[in-house]
Order: sequence, then C-alpha cells, then structure tokens
Amino acid sequence: MPYADLSFEQWNDLSDGVARRLAQDIADRHDLTVVGLRDTAYAGRSHRVALFDRGGMRFALVPGGRPMLGYDAARFRPAAEQAASYADSADEYGLPPLLEHVEAMTSPVRSVEMPAMLVAVQAFDPCEIVLAPEDPRVLELVASVGDRLRGVSTLQSGGGLTVEFDQTGRVVRAAATGEVSYDEAMAALASVGLRTATADEWEWACGAGVTTLFRWGDDCPGDGYPSDYPTGRHAQENLWGLAIGQDPYRHEVTTERTVVCGGDGGSATCGGSGFFLGWLTLATAYRDQEFGQWLASDDGYADEILTRPVMELS
Repeated sequence: MPYADLSFEQWNDLSDGVARRLAQDIADRHDLTVVGLRDTAYAGRSHRVALFDRGGMRFALVPGGRPMLGYDAARFRPAAEQAASYADSADEYGLPPLLEHVEAMTSPVRSVEMPAMLVAVQAFDPCEIVLAPEDPRVLELVASVGDRLRGVSTLQSGGGLTVEFDQTGRVVRAAATGEVSYDEAMAALASVGLRTATADEWEWACGAGVTTLFRWGDDCPGDGYPSDYPTGRHAQENLWGLAIGQDPYRHEVTTERTVVCGGDGGSATCGGSGFFLGWLTLATAYRDQEFGQWLASDDGYADEILTRPVMELS
C-alpha cells in the first residue's frame, strides 16, 4: 500500500513494531530521521504520533482519510457566556445573528479525500534567514555590546537581527528577519523541497476530523481572549502532535493566496471586539475573507508570513 493511502484507522491499528518499521521506511525514503513514536490523547481522542526531523525542522505523520471539513453553524449551541459576549459585540458593531455570523466566518461543510502526509510541527517563517556566527552583521552586533555580553543569552537589534548564545558566550544561533512577499515565501519553501499546506490540508491538520467549532469542542472561555490564557487546550499540541491554531496573531498562509488560517492577525483581540469573536478566530474552519483579500492586495502587509510546510509521501 502506498504510504499516501495510509488512513487514521490503519495507522493506529498497527502493532508498535510494525509502526516503527513503517516510520523508519518513510524516513529512509524521504531523507529524514525518526525522532520517535509516542501515544497521545487530546480532547478525548487518542492517537499514535510519529515524529521526524529534517535539518532541524520537525514533522509529524498526519494520516489520511475522507473527513468532513468545514463547520455546520446550524448545529452550534452557544454557552450563555458565548451568547452574551456576542450580543454585546453585535450591538456595538452591527453584526448579524450569532449563527449567521459563525456561518459567514467558517468554511462550508464538505467531504474531502485527504492523503497521508508529513506536516511541520511548528509554523515556519520564510522571512527568517539563518546567519553564520562569523557573519559581519553578527560580529558587529556582538562587538557593540562588548563586556556587557556576559550572562546574556539573546541579543536583538532594531534591524531584525537575533543572536543566541550558550553559557560560555559562544554564538549558537543567529538569524535575520527580512520582509518577503507571498511569492518569495512560497519560493523559499520550494527551494528546500517543501510547500505550504492547502486550506483543506490545514483544516485536516488542525482539527483531525472533528466536527466541532474548535478542535477541542464548541466551548471557549468567556472572560478573556486567547492571549489571556497562556495555558489551556488551545495552547496544547493537537491530536497529531502539531502546535497549530494556538495564537490568533500568528495566522498562516495557504496555497490559496486569499485564504489564511489559524487567526486574523490579532485584529479581534487588539481591537477589543469581544471575547467570543476573539476565540472564534481559532476555529478550525475559520475564514476571514476580507482579511485574506486585504493581505493579498497591494495595500496588505504582514510583519511575518507564516506557513505550514508539508511533505508529500511516496
């Protein structure tokens, strides 16, 4: 069976020994290192996670299947706090009824054939350029600090340069952040044999096939925004072992230029739009069409372009 045909049920039905051998074969075929296999549980579901390393970038195996993606707003039963928060927002901003708004801000329900794939555990910023310790920009920043360097673990310059040190003061990592366009970000991924996720792949990677509003259920805190909760189900790795859809400020681009997932750039939170609207941006199927179109326009801009790298399985 081609590994791209591996389903969620098939993968979890394998014995541990067979799963380890399969993971090693995937690694051998794609020039990866197996980091390990572990059992995980999230929101009442269990799964065997397989992790791989590729040049310092960690990937998780996301099995395939034919999931239902999108969200059926008609089935949403808001908690009293959610309804009250939205009512306040609707009064202030002239919004439609709650279910109508949720429907407008989520992708439609659809059945999709999804192949198994390897998905990056962390979002990737193609704007970041790794520098050698002896790079002149690194040396200049270090020299500007001089004797004050003792005990410092990280230096940052106003020009987007970050330098990290070990306990001995040796540079262990240096990187510069520069502005790139969407096309440049996609080209940066392609240059290392990767691509960003499609919108369907992103939803499958985030929600793992759940039909609830969020990957953990339909509920959310009613007394704060996601940024007010440094811990919680939204801050945990999901069923596949991915850190995804955790921070509305860190939206991710997809292969569809006008479709971003996992956040709204922090607009709802920063603008004080209301707690429910702030949490809604982390809905697995969240879609802010106006935000996506603005980002893709000549007027749109972003401090960083985050992507979710995907490796197709052979």
